[in-house]
Amino acid sequence: MEPRPMMDRLEAVFSIVPKARAIADIGTDHGYLAVELINRNRADFVIAGDVHKGPLASARAYVESCNLQERIDCRLGDGLKVTKRGELTGAICCGMGGFLIRDIVDAGPEPLEFYVLQPQNGQKELRQYMVQKGYIIVLEVIVEDNGKLYTAFLAVRDDCVESYTGIAEYPDIYAELSEHSLLWSIGALLEQERPPLWNTYIEYLIYQRQCALNGMTDALSHTDKYKELAGEIAYLRTLL
Repeated sequence: MEPRPMMDRLEAVFSIVPKARAIADIGTDHGYLAVELINRNRADFVIAGDVHKGPLASARAYVESCNLQERIDCRLGDGLKVTKRGELTGAICCGMGGFLIRDIVDAGPEPLEFYVLQPQNGQKELRQYMVQKGYIIVLEVIVEDNGKLYTAFLAVRDDCVESYTGIAEYPDIYAELSEHSLLWSIGALLEQERPPLWNTYIEYLIYQRQCALNGMTDALSHTDKYKELAGEIAYLRTLL
């Protein structure tokens, strides 16, 4: 079977995956990303994991239709718990909440060389967790897919950064941030690079917060939450 085209958000994820010996695609769904990792020579071996039987069965059927069952192992189970120590170089987690991704990374059998993560929420907490665990965020991307905006990032273990970036003293922009900085949620590298979708992304973040403010009653207009949202909107406008 000819490989099926991936959604734009998965193409964006693929674009920041380093070439590696073995990668886990956690939450593989239909297995499209796992197949592309092999077909485009991004990985020699892939573990495609999913906690749900239906999607995993679809992934296994797709892998077999592409004659890649020797190089893609489909496993049913919870996150990185389906893997063993020494099996992997890196892992990909897409389309989940940031807190769930954090728990998946934390429950893995060992700290991997890299993680490519695409959280649907909890971006601040996930980035802070990865940095606290000794990882440096070296790439971030924004993509629009079917009218929605997604961000993803590549986090590399600090002792592996030079081998992945070619830079001995990699400038860790997150190391300089206050823990309260909104850039933990937005993406400090995105702010630095200002990709083509930057203004659209910032306008969307403003819209989200403005909707939250508009939903508050007059009685809530003096609360700390109201002031926090208003302050974030003011800051976001400076980024346009």
